[in-house]
Amino acid sequence: MPSFDILHMGNMPANTAGLWKRVTFLLALPAIVLCAANAFSGHKHVEREPFAKYEYLRRRTKRFPWGDGNRSLFHNAEVNALPDGYEDEVAEQD
Repeated sequence: MPSFDILHMGNMPANTAGLWKRVTFLLALPAIVLCAANAFSGHKHVEREPFAKYEYLRRRTKRFPWGDGNRSLFHNAEVNALPDGYEDEVAEQD
């Protein structure tokens, strides 16, 4: 059995290509498959929290430079509230 000596590490034969090939096929690919299965598995629909108008949330000191100026660039009407409430709730009140 070869002895392990840190001083002679440069003289050891290296099969790093074979090692990384095994690591890729035995660890990386199954990890990617498991992550993809988790991402695309059916998640339950979670009801959104009721709107609470706090003065320190959703402040608009100046308008956004796109659209109507009230919605952020990646605004989602189902999840993100406007300063007056969720869009479907505000439309029902008007």
